[in-house]
Amino acid sequence: MRALHGKRWIVLGAFVLGGAIGAGIASAVTTTTTVADTNTVRERIVTVTTDGNFSSGWHIHPGPVILQVQDGYLKITQATCHPNVIGPGETYIETPGVPVLAEAKNAATFTVTEILPNSAPGSPDRVSTTSPCPNS
Repeated sequence: MRALHGKRWIVLGAFVLGGAIGAGIASAVTTTTTVADTNTVRERIVTVTTDGNFSSGWHIHPGPVILQVQDGYLKITQATCHPNVIGPGETYIETPGVPVLAEAKNAATFTVTEILPNSAPGSPDRVSTTSPCPNS
């Protein structure tokens, strides 16, 4: 009986030690800051089909834009001034407030999902700008 009683303390001690180690590993410092919490966000989804020679011109969006290519290829230039080629089944997320240029030399179909803060239907979704890239 005493041997069984001693084993209980060992088992209990192992559980307590394991729990303390697990709690130490599981605890992490996380900080969350709410930047905006609003009900005035507008979502606009557009499908674009072009037969080629498409250029959006340099522009800036006030919110993030998600581009999804269904057919063909888009060349997206933003931030680094090195274009990214986006093909069928691929997605690119444009950074708000950063000049961007979208181009397609050949036929392409893509979906544009715009998230426009503090906007109402009919409000502008973009502002034209000049190229931030040297020699372009």
